[in-house]
Amino acid sequence: MSERIYEGDLRLPALYLISLKNGKINTSELSSLLRDILKPSGDDLVILANRNDDYFSQIVRNLTASKRPFVKNGFIERESKAGSPLYITNKGKQYLKDHKAELRYLLTNDFDYSDIKDNLKEIEKGERKRLTFDENIIIQEGVKKVAKVKVYERSTKLRNYAIEHFTKDGHIACNCCTFDFENFYGEHGKGFIEIHHEKPIFQFQDEDLEKTLDKALQNLVPVCSNCHRMIHRNWSKPLEIKQLVGFIDQNGIFKR
Repeated sequence: MSERIYEGDLRLPALYLISLKNGKINTSELSSLLRDILKPSGDDLVILANRNDDYFSQIVRNLTASKRPFVKNGFIERESKAGSPLYITNKGKQYLKDHKAELRYLLTNDFDYSDIKDNLKEIEKGERKRLTFDENIIIQEGVKKVAKVKVYERSTKLRNYAIEHFTKDGHIACNCCTFDFENFYGEHGKGFIEIHHEKPIFQFQDEDLEKTLDKALQNLVPVCSNCHRMIHRNWSKPLEIKQLVGFIDQNGIFKR
């Protein structure tokens, strides 16, 4: 089970949101937005004794309090008055910039709250530089290849490595509905599949890529385009593979 979230774990997503609404956001508004993007669960939603709010709200209030490290160490600025607007500082902007790729990956791929939380904790430790992968590398491929060459190259290697691993007898099929692009489209569909990341995947900067790829396989699943979109249809609560397979078993009818 994941540990509860702490002030330091919220530093990056808080900086991101404050940077978007610099000077036009207070602690209550920040707390609401953090809930929207992180989707807290479990012990972090336990109501505090003699209070009307939960542990998560308390942590956000502590984070932005004028005498706490987030403010005292110069990541944001605010007045001590309750409800005062929050401003990101140059130090905060630089810290956000240094970890922007990691944060974007965690917040845009519909990962489970516990996975996001655990990885935010690892990022805050700052022990090793972490490199990201893009689950949706085949989408808008041309633009992404130009804009993020290194991410594209890593992600393409991960995708190809996974396809090779999951290909059996020259075919690769969706792990949910068993759709095989080659069987349906012929040679044009040969080897085509999307690769779903069940959990966040990072490569440490000082770690060999092949080692990362081997470890990543346990968190990768080959899926067809339809199933992949169904998994991510509800941003606030992406489906687990077994849930989607259950829906298909109950309702799936293939018609031509």
